[in-house]
Order: sequence, then structure tokens, then C-alpha cells
Amino acid sequence: MSGPLTQRWNNSLAARAIIFDMDGLLLDSESLSYETYVATANRYGLNAGFDSYSRMIGLNMIEGVDVLRNILPAHIDAMNFKDEWGEHYRERLADTVPVKPGVADVIERLAARNIPMAVATSSQGEKARDVLGRAGIAAHMLAITGANEVERGKPAPDVYLATIEKLVTISGITGVDDCIAFEDSEVGVRAALAAGLRVVQIPDQVPATKPSSPPFHLIADTLATGVGWLKIDT
Repeated sequence: MSGPLTQRWNNSLAARAIIFDMDGLLLDSESLSYETYVATANRYGLNAGFDSYSRMIGLNMIEGVDVLRNILPAHIDAMNFKDEWGEHYRERLADTVPVKPGVADVIERLAARNIPMAVATSSQGEKARDVLGRAGIAAHMLAITGANEVERGKPAPDVYLATIEKLVTISGITGVDDCIAFEDSEVGVRAALAAGLRVVQIPDQVPATKPSSPPFHLIADTLATGVGWLKIDT
């Protein structure tokens, strides 16, 4: 194989813009989500564990509810459970925004170099902008796109495609070839790859097995490590 595509992947760590996932990558919100999931299950007299929770990591709300319907006993309404879980989670998140260690420093260093950055998340856009605003991260993002603002959530590529389109308009990048995504979950990796992005995975709650399609998909132990690999063209 030869030509522009080969050159693109031979230079797989070159980038002009970065798109981040949010939950489990920038924020330690997956741990909080799991804690509130277990607490909600306990209210229903259920003994929920991580195995059932892990099936929902990275999914949008609609797909998450579908998983709940398969997990919960038939007499428990999945939507009611989701609403109670969500309310408990939002109450906890209102008290504190759990930014992952090292994230603030990475974002500030990239911002100082005027690197275009954006967020593509499975959370709702309004929630993401609020939480990232309180964390001091939103001000550095040219775009924040939530799953409710596109037709399909992850693992479909829609949220990434919409974010790339915004970056093209705002920052002057030419398109997907200028971007690299950072994700924590397998679902998110699949979404980024489906959008044509190269992706660096920083595993959070569930360990990564092996890169699904190197060099399109790489795995790092921390966000700082993964960003340090990049060849950023400013």
C-alpha cells in the first residue's frame, strides 16, 4: 500500500488538534458513577457489582438503559432506576468535580502552545459544559459536543464527526487527518476509529487488552504519557 493513506499512518503521532473524551479520561467520574450505581441498586435490594456496571461504560444514555433492562429483574423499571441513579450521581457531582491527577497540567501546557482542543463525550452536552466549566477545563476547549447533540452516541462515530466539523470551522484545521483522539473505554475507541481518527487509549476502570488496529490505536498508562508521544504541528 502506498500514497497519502500510508503516509498518514506512518506519521501516526503527528497532529494539529486533540479531541478528548470526558468521563474516565479528563474526570474521575466513572468511579463516582459506579459508586452511585451500587448505592442505587442497594436501595432496590440488589447486590450490584462491577461486572454489570462495566457493560455500560462509554455508552450513551439510551444504550445504557437498554443494558439496564437486561441486567435488572423484570419487576424493576429500567428508566426509573436510571433516573434515580442519575439524580444521586448529579447530587454527588454538584459537591465536587473529580479532575483526574495530571489533567489540569496537561491541558494548560497544550493551551499555552495554542493547540486546538475539544471534547466529544457520551454525556449530555449541557452537563459536560457545566462540569468542565467548574473544573476550569471548558475555557480551553474550542468545542464540547455531547451525545444528545448528535443522532447516535458512541460507539457510533457521530459525536466525533460533529466535533471535527466544529474544529474545522473554528480553528482552521483541514479535517480528520489533523486530529488525534484520547479515550479511556473500548466503546470510545471504537467510536473514534469509526470516525477515521487515530486514538490513544488511557484505560480507566477496565484494562485495555491490546491495540485493536495499531498504529491507528495506541495505549498509554497516563494522559501525560500519551500527549508526550505526539508530534504536534503548531
